[in-house]
Amino acid sequence: MVRDHLLMRGFMDGYRWEGDEDDYEFVHGISTRNKEGGDRDVEDLGHDQDVEDPGDDHDHNVGDPGPDDEEDQDGGHHDDHEDEDDGPSSMDWVQDPYLQELLLKQTSNARAAAREKAKMDQLEVDAVTPLYEGCRPEDTRLKVTLMALEMKVKHKMTDTSFNDNMSFWQNVFPKGTTSIYMGLLKEELATLWDAPANTWDAAAEEYFPMRAALLTTVHDFLGYGYVAGQVVHGFNACVGCMDDTTYRQLDRDPGSSKAVFMGHRRWLREDDPWRKRKDLFDGQDEPRRRPRTRSEQIDELLKNWKECPPPGKKRKAPEPLLKVWKTRSVWDLPYWKILRVPHSLDVMHITKNVCESLLGTLLNMLEKTKDGPKARYDLQSIGIREELHAGRPNDDDDDDDDDEAEDTQSRRKGEKAKKIEYYCPPACFTLSQKEIEFFDCLLGVKLPYGYAEKISRYLDKAKRRFAG
Repeated sequence: MVRDHLLMRGFMDGYRWEGDEDDYEFVHGISTRNKEGGDRDVEDLGHDQDVEDPGDDHDHNVGDPGPDDEEDQDGGHHDDHEDEDDGPSSMDWVQDPYLQELLLKQTSNARAAAREKAKMDQLEVDAVTPLYEGCRPEDTRLKVTLMALEMKVKHKMTDTSFNDNMSFWQNVFPKGTTSIYMGLLKEELATLWDAPANTWDAAAEEYFPMRAALLTTVHDFLGYGYVAGQVVHGFNACVGCMDDTTYRQLDRDPGSSKAVFMGHRRWLREDDPWRKRKDLFDGQDEPRRRPRTRSEQIDELLKNWKECPPPGKKRKAPEPLLKVWKTRSVWDLPYWKILRVPHSLDVMHITKNVCESLLGTLLNMLEKTKDGPKARYDLQSIGIREELHAGRPNDDDDDDDDDEAEDTQSRRKGEKAKKIEYYCPPACFTLSQKEIEFFDCLLGVKLPYGYAEKISRYLDKAKRRFAG
């Protein structure tokens, strides 16, 4: 690439290059000699030129055409010269043996040589890969990168200003950047699998082609949806049951109006007694088995999904496939369908949230408990756990009518309606004043240095509360 630039344009404006026929052939990609090595082939040059004897001493200036050339250019060969002025494409530069010799570093071992070869292969891929889906075909990754670096040198931009400029364009890049980044990640993972690296085996004392594969991903539940391209909200949020998810929409006020998934007993053993305890769950037995793995079927469905949204510009998303799949995502990888556990959830935040909810429920903290009037009304609407149903302190029909009339009158006057209090019977997990002494146990726990902070900073025994 550097030699090509110097031969075509020189070091500065007005520079005149004086070279031989081999360099002319390298720059323009045409033959200046005939097969016998004699005079130049006038027809191969594409225009009429004065033929001189190769043995005579002469200067051939590529950058300065003679009078005859100028006349011929005006005579109808202008389009041909415009094509030549465009210069070679990025792919021609990358595949040029002289340029590859300059870019490839001289290494002393096969491992380093394999890495350099992999870089060169990736350079060839970037020379033909569009910058993003929907852009102009000539705007490849390599070309845009070189143009950006050329602009940096031309305008004498510092590294800081150049980085700020790139950050700005990253923020205004076409929407749907998550899909773009996932596309780039998939290409890198595909390269690691399709182009094995020559690796040294110390035990066998020989080189072998090593492939790299992504075995699993670790993220939270929302990240699961982004990476897997799967719906993780609504009525099909179960990533195991997918389109066979059992859900129930709870009643609104005074209920919680939540969507709950009552099919979790499917994962129990077939002889587990809880499968028939309908009085503890949703009022029904659970005879179904756990959902079977459908990786092969899902892979085939996604491959044949014609409406699958491509990465790139943001556009109206189609209806999810089976109301579950939003995009193919990492399913394009050839080995993804055979993985048993392709996605893993980050247990750190899950453990923290579950622990906070558990302690808040045991301590009956109003802002953290999961056992309140709404939860008790949900039990009543489902028809289970009658002993835990919530009720008013004085459950009298006449009082109820009076309260409703009073609330209506308050709303008409613009006043805040009186909040109705409910009585929640104590549950089996409700701690008494004596049982709350387990705080003393927590305050007395001694952990290894650096394992955790001082627990006494977050527990308040007097107020029966915790923070953090």
